[in-house]
Amino acid sequence: MKNNNSIPFEQREELLLIKKSKNGDTAAFERLVEPYSKRIYNIGLKMLNSREDAADMAQEVLLKIYRNLDRFRGEAAFSTWVYRISVNTCRDILRSSYRQHEHLFTDFGEESEQTEFEVADYSAMPEKLYEDKECADYLLALIQGLTPKYRIVMVLREVSGLSYQEIAAAVNISVGTVKSRLNRARASMRERAMADTEHNPYLARLINSQ
Repeated sequence: MKNNNSIPFEQREELLLIKKSKNGDTAAFERLVEPYSKRIYNIGLKMLNSREDAADMAQEVLLKIYRNLDRFRGEAAFSTWVYRISVNTCRDILRSSYRQHEHLFTDFGEESEQTEFEVADYSAMPEKLYEDKECADYLLALIQGLTPKYRIVMVLREVSGLSYQEIAAAVNISVGTVKSRLNRARASMRERAMADTEHNPYLARLINSQ
């Protein structure tokens, strides 16, 4: 068992807030989830492409955290647990919205990657494209154009900044599958961006600068 002194201060503070929250301290719960509220909303916004839906999703996630906090046993990081709830909530909302077109909906879990998403073998997007402010909206549009299972890994990686291991835990897939989906998502985005360069010379210069 770890000595408390070996645990970073922020983690000790979070564990204390979790304990207090489980005992009914609502002020502690508000402090516990405050750092995650904006992150949850941003995941919802990028996945659902609607501020209203993202706000509803964020409220639903916070309610699920509150109602299920007693089930959190600390076997994984609290952040991983929060992201997993966020991912599952987005999945449920997307599944509901795709219900009339079920053939379009893809779950986030493990399955064969061979036939669903065939893309050309392009390299990943240049870093300059991610860093350039003028391309931020365009890149978000590319991400939102991906099918759900590829969109979620891109959002968690490029928007939320999660590691491969954190994404794997949140989406309940292997690290290898995370990397595969990121590669396929980036390749698809690059293919679409290359097709758009004829109408956007500035974008073309960014993509072709290595």
